[in-house]
Amino acid sequence: MTVTLADVAARARVSPATVSRVLNGNYPVAESTRERVLRAVDELDYVLNGPASSLAAATSDLVGVLVHDIADPFFGIMASAAQSAIGEVGSGRGGGEKLAVVCNTGGSPERELTYLTLLQRQRAAAVILMGGSLEDPGHLAATTGKLAKLAEAGTRVVLCGRPPVAGDANAAALVFDHRGGARRLTEHLLGLGHRRIGYAAGPADRTTTRHRLEGHRAALAAAGVAEGPTVHGAYDRRAGYEATAELLTRDPDLTAVVAANDTVALGVCAALREC
Repeated sequence: MTVTLADVAARARVSPATVSRVLNGNYPVAESTRERVLRAVDELDYVLNGPASSLAAATSDLVGVLVHDIADPFFGIMASAAQSAIGEVGSGRGGGEKLAVVCNTGGSPERELTYLTLLQRQRAAAVILMGGSLEDPGHLAATTGKLAKLAEAGTRVVLCGRPPVAGDANAAALVFDHRGGARRLTEHLLGLGHRRIGYAAGPADRTTTRHRLEGHRAALAAAGVAEGPTVHGAYDRRAGYEATAELLTRDPDLTAVVAANDTVALGVCAALREC
């Protein structure tokens, strides 16, 4: 059920006009009253309507594309592809064109939720979330709630490279085979004769990290090879460099290192060249 300005006013025990003044910031309001209104906004998860031009329709012409790191080649390529596909929908004046806006979260769960709220306020036509999800029950619940409200308002939701939202049939999910890919990568190294393999993993609290590590371990177990050391870090070049140094410190006899993604692999290669 949509929360209204009147609901916020009732919760804060003020008039709707006072709520409007607080949210618009165009009229002096007592600090205690302001805090009470903002607390009610948070408790009710009230979303202020976006531009007046988008109020007449269920949604606007805006499509939000959320990525973890636009500087990462993977996200850059995916965002570009999404933007190209969005641009192909409709042509000419009034032909249904959509404006794609790339939102760089920097891997921050809080920033991701903020962008979802902002896109909800703008009545976005669609939201595309790219990359793995944080494995935290609180964040998952908050994200599920945000996506449900977006869907209820007519926004199409697409999950790209992350697990489907439990119990939500409103979101389309494009799931990557992280386990299978990591398993085949490790099997390739095993086929080359490597038996002492280190792993430069991503952040321990990400679904992509867990799934890829599970695939790596499955390949080792199937071959009867003992698991080598694993070091977790960010999905970036520096993390790959530092992880490789630590892996070799833990086991100087390693003959191969598996990298969590291409950007981490750049750091791994740089570190190995210095050995």
